[in-house]
Amino acid sequence: MTLPLRVNVAPERADASPGDNLQFDVTVRNASDIVEHYGVEMLGLPDGATVRTEPEVAKLRPAESGTLTVKVNLPVQPPAPAGTYVVGALVRSKYRHDVSRCVEVPIELASVEAITLRVTPEVVTGGRSGQYTLEVSNGGNAPVRLYLTATDPERRVSAVFQPGWLDLPPGMTARALLNVSAPLPWNKEKQRQLTLSATPDLPGATPVIGTASFIQQPRIASKFAKIAGIAAGVIVLAAAIAVPTLLTRANDKPDPAAATQQAPATAGAAATTAAQPPPQQQSAAAPPAATSEAAAPPAQQSEAPAATTAPPAGTGAREIDLTTPPPGVVASDVFRNDGFLVSADPGAVAVAGCENARSAAVVDDPTGKFLTSSSPDDPAKCHEVPLLLDFLQDAPVGAVQVTPLTPNSLTMEITFKDFSRADSATLTVPADLAAKHGGVDQVLIRSTAGPVAVTKLKIAALT
Repeated sequence: MTLPLRVNVAPERADASPGDNLQFDVTVRNASDIVEHYGVEMLGLPDGATVRTEPEVAKLRPAESGTLTVKVNLPVQPPAPAGTYVVGALVRSKYRHDVSRCVEVPIELASVEAITLRVTPEVVTGGRSGQYTLEVSNGGNAPVRLYLTATDPERRVSAVFQPGWLDLPPGMTARALLNVSAPLPWNKEKQRQLTLSATPDLPGATPVIGTASFIQQPRIASKFAKIAGIAAGVIVLAAAIAVPTLLTRANDKPDPAAATQQAPATAGAAATTAAQPPPQQQSAAAPPAATSEAAAPPAQQSEAPAATTAPPAGTGAREIDLTTPPPGVVASDVFRNDGFLVSADPGAVAVAGCENARSAAVVDDPTGKFLTSSSPDDPAKCHEVPLLLDFLQDAPVGAVQVTPLTPNSLTMEITFKDFSRADSATLTVPADLAAKHGGVDQVLIRSTAGPVAVTKLKIAALT
């Protein structure tokens, strides 16, 4: 049976990319013996594609032909999956649905790459090793396998990814852990710049690049050097005090002749003193001269030492608002210009599910705005992990005061430059205590109830 219409489509196939605009000319010939109204539909297009036909209906008399222009717009975001789409151009009568014809038009949709790489935290401060979290997203329209690598200019950093590669379908995101290690520097802080790459498993593919910093501090070497310097200073000071004292004692030895000449006068004075009646308030257990000396304090002790408090005003103390960074996970060196680094220490107190929570974050919720410990990929988690404030080596700190969000909810462990430690329930380190131990190296803030939440830090330079 001969169909009452004939259909041709031009072009017969098309190559396209996400976001392209395609145009097809659909020519229809009315082979029936009556007037017909024909429309065209495009079947099998990618999801999100839009179609517009000009004109929408072709009115054809018997044996008459007409052309309908079909414009197809392919979506950009999210891109349709790459591959071959067999699209059907369906032409049919508006009034007699049994009169229709479909012509297939292959459309080859090319693959596009849109890989993004994010590293948290951007800066890690530690000793020999550090850890990062890589978040990789596939915003393209084809599945891809990505191989992960990390390099540094000096080639001193060893990097291990878990896992070593990621298989990502279109529109999906995955994470990988990166553990790095490098030789510890001897005499000064070392900043190593890392270049992270996610390379698609395709010939000639361009890798996606990210960067991170690994800061290593020479804790042991620098501290032992400082202790040796302090010991040498103590020896020199002791010598400076002992030598003049010995010389003074040698010069103060009595002359025997002078002692003989003064003996009668001394004896007479003693007799006169003995003849005088004793004072009513004088103790029989000590001579008057001894009582007089005990009552009068030495001149150098006339000023009592000040009470030990937090950094006093007017002695170079600085108050730092710990909530100034925008809410969210912060880099460990966000307060570097203020003289310290900030991070979480999950090894100090075990918190379930927070074994890798080494980051800090600023949180703004109904209870207030505060700095706290957090998971590296979620600032709302792991606030019970202890928070570590690590003071820089070139900025010795002589006094510390931490302000909590909630009073009496935190305690603080202090580590001094001489490796000694102390605890503080008041979150303060007095200036005299810090000076006694060569300054403050770091403070670890723990929770006694609720999250580790602090708002301000007041510090003073070592004097």
